[in-house]
Amino acid sequence: MPVKIGLEIHQQLDTAHKLFCACPILKEESFPLSAKRRMRAVAGEMGNVDPAAFYEAAKGREFTYRFNPRTSCLVELDESPPNVINEEALRITLQACKLLHAEPVDEVHVMRKTVADGSAVSGFQRTALVALGGSIKLKSKMLRIQTVCLEEDSAPSSGVNEYRLDRLGVPLIEIATEPDIASPGEAREAAEAIGTLLRSLRVRRGIGSIRQDINVSVPGGTRVEIKGFQELERIPDAVSNEIARQESLLGIKEKLAARKASAGGTKDVTSTFAASESEFIRNALNEGGKVIAGILRGFASLLREQCGDRTFGKELSGYAAAYGYGIMHSDEDVAKYGLTREFSKLKEIMGASQNDLIFIVAGRAPEKAAHAVLERASLALQGVPKETRVADGVGSRYTRPLPGSERMYPETDVPFTSLGGMKVDVPQTIEERERDLKKVLPPDVAAQLARSGSYHDYENALKKHKIEPMLVATTLLSTMKELKRKGLGVERITEDELDKLFALVESGKIPKSSVTKALEAAALGATVEEAAKALAPLNAKELAQIIEETVKANPGREESALMGMVMSRVRGRAEGNEVAKLLKDAMKRK
Repeated sequence: MPVKIGLEIHQQLDTAHKLFCACPILKEESFPLSAKRRMRAVAGEMGNVDPAAFYEAAKGREFTYRFNPRTSCLVELDESPPNVINEEALRITLQACKLLHAEPVDEVHVMRKTVADGSAVSGFQRTALVALGGSIKLKSKMLRIQTVCLEEDSAPSSGVNEYRLDRLGVPLIEIATEPDIASPGEAREAAEAIGTLLRSLRVRRGIGSIRQDINVSVPGGTRVEIKGFQELERIPDAVSNEIARQESLLGIKEKLAARKASAGGTKDVTSTFAASESEFIRNALNEGGKVIAGILRGFASLLREQCGDRTFGKELSGYAAAYGYGIMHSDEDVAKYGLTREFSKLKEIMGASQNDLIFIVAGRAPEKAAHAVLERASLALQGVPKETRVADGVGSRYTRPLPGSERMYPETDVPFTSLGGMKVDVPQTIEERERDLKKVLPPDVAAQLARSGSYHDYENALKKHKIEPMLVATTLLSTMKELKRKGLGVERITEDELDKLFALVESGKIPKSSVTKALEAAALGATVEEAAKALAPLNAKELAQIIEETVKANPGREESALMGMVMSRVRGRAEGNEVAKLLKDAMKRK
């Protein structure tokens, strides 16, 4: 049986407001308010508690949520019921379904997905199944799509046990493939193909707006989910590393079985370390901590073995790290920690043989961390544990057990939505966009605009205004980028401000040559209307006077030099072709 690889692509949608409230979607810089919460693991629809939720809740953490009332309301704080689902987001999701040839469900029912890691204030994430099936074409085959869902994005971390709420509730489309991907390179190809398809829709761009999760299982193993990929380039190496990690774990399983290995127990050995010269141990004890030792029978020397980009010892210590602790073990050079004498005593205390491994965890409350190491060691006897991991360099690190079906239960505060009467157009693909754009734009500009997040702004501008396509394209692609490069506040230039600008150009109240200056003014805090007053076109008499004065004051100068002088004086308040014509006439008269 070959390796199985599947992808989950999460893409933020570019809607006017969040999925279940009217809050605008903006990235905040200031969070003047905060709230604190603790999470509990609750039973799902069938009465069982999800293992991942139980694991997170057992840590007993308190979370701080920072927010700004401009972008967050009582819905995000779980102090008010959610509104109905955002219809704009639902329509965009259905457009994706059409491009993927996925079959929409008859009714969209919102579910609660238990999330106890702190990334949702309520302790759950709202998600809705929108379609099943479908496919997308890769170079050598059709990749089957499993599900298309619409859900609310989670809150990003802004510190230890601290989250910001400006992103919480942003509409997110989730596309999950079947485990049909056959190689690391094909995983990258699939992610790129789905990402390209999503760019045909109104989606958000930038860091964090799209994320890929990878599911991998090797023959004889189980499914492992790795979260948090944002760069396509990292996917092949990450998949290769995960395959190597799982194959190594299966090899370790065989060695443990041959040794008849087992995870032993733990003991409080604080007294053994009372006179320790290790600085780390002394600090822990001085702070009122203790030392817990554990024994893994038959595990000696195996913690040095490589599992992908890290050792098997790191696999075990990853479970302790989830509780904020590290481990020291007898497969290491304990002399560098100044613990040779202590580990010799521990072998006697724990009754360890030559094939056994001793580990310690030190700190104020290390019992849970030590127990987690024993738990991971027990899982090693079975091979590859079902885990959720997070991308970490070339490889990944453990975060929690893999969630199960117990995490889902109905959201009773949101009514279902019937899709029977909802009509949705099939959007153009990027290739179709580019073909049509080449009819009115140069090929290089058409190719850039077709793939740009500004395409929909371009499309809307030409639908509303009789204005040159090239002017709109260069404004969106080049002018905005240049203003951002200068450090100006381009976030102030909203879609509404752009619409007003193009209307003023269409009516002749702002010359085309003044578009950049108008946007500069808007980026600095002025309105487009205010900029229009300062950039109103010169009347014929005013322009003629400037030209006559320039020609008279610079006898014998070439036309090109005079043209530059006039244009610097009019400062964008006259079109260049008009200035050139009047200048020629003035020079003839002179």
